[in-house]
Amino acid sequence: MNLFLRFFSVLLGSALLFSFSAQELQAQMFSIDDPEPQRQRILGSTTVLGIGWELGDFTYKGEGATEADRLDFNDSVIRLRLDSPGLDISLAFGGAMTGMNDNSFVNIAGRLYNNFPVKREESLLIAIPIQLTTDLMQVRQNASEAEFQQSSLVFGSGLSSAFRIGDRFSLSLKATPNYGFSFSQGSLFGGSLFRVDGNTALLIHNVFGNYALSIGYTFDYRNYRIEGDLNDYDFASHNITIGIGF
Repeated sequence: MNLFLRFFSVLLGSALLFSFSAQELQAQMFSIDDPEPQRQRILGSTTVLGIGWELGDFTYKGEGATEADRLDFNDSVIRLRLDSPGLDISLAFGGAMTGMNDNSFVNIAGRLYNNFPVKREESLLIAIPIQLTTDLMQVRQNASEAEFQQSSLVFGSGLSSAFRIGDRFSLSLKATPNYGFSFSQGSLFGGSLFRVDGNTALLIHNVFGNYALSIGYTFDYRNYRIEGDLNDYDFASHNITIGIGF
């Protein structure tokens, strides 16, 4: 757990440093005579800081767990996100404050990626993302010691695109299958993780001065197959995020 918290802190610090550096560089590109330029960003260059409501479904798919030890839930969680070019990080949590009565939920995730353009125009970008994702998911039952805790490392690729719609709007879409390893607490190897996630985001530029309003949707499906089948769960979620783009 501490290793992932340290890793998450490094990712967050890197993202913030990248964001502030990008803002300073972009500010130098404009004339002093025009203190409030209306910027037209390069497609795919916006960093978004947002908060989202997520409906998660966590379902046991094994046979060895007793009914009392199962951690199934279908409840709401809150997710904080920082999505920037090349780096995405998020923190999600659920419990009594989000309407979860029987379990608690924590998810920390970081993703490094690079988009390889297939087609680039002023108002269109189509690319193939290559990405590496690390993740910690923990689900605990309030009434017992039953717990699911898995750390994962998966590799994925897929397709992403971005479109500029007039001067004020841009739309991005991305979908990627991922496959890799999932590690149980205290074990070198636990099993496999197959993951498919996709997202779309609408950016409305220059809503708050030079900042954009972001409205996004994310789908995430994970298939954990862990040795011993006590941790064989499927997780599927739908997330709506509101954020600020800069």
